[in-house]
Amino acid sequence: MSKMSNLDLVLDEMITAGHKMIDAATALREMFSETAEPETKEPAKKEEPKPEPETKTYTFQEVRGIMASLSGKGMKAEAKALLTKFGASRLSEVKEDDYAALAAEAEALLNG
Repeated sequence: MSKMSNLDLVLDEMITAGHKMIDAATALREMFSETAEPETKEPAKKEEPKPEPETKTYTFQEVRGIMASLSGKGMKAEAKALLTKFGASRLSEVKEDDYAALAAEAEALLNG
């Protein structure tokens, strides 16, 4: 393996680790936030389940176009980090069930 491809893999792993650390820190902040409601001894009120918003289904070609836009805008590292987040090293390895989530995150990166 060349030094550049090895460096690329190491950087991808660092980006993924950074994202996981941010997620963990955010979860800890939410758990120990002072703005959290204090626990009460009253019985919890039942909330009616909210209808889930309809999610758009994406084809492989649509997701590939969105990911290509990321790479085309100089965000190749971010595109690779997204693939890694979804357990893949290539777009063809991403599960079809994850296309909508991947596309949403990629579009969020594209839109700032």
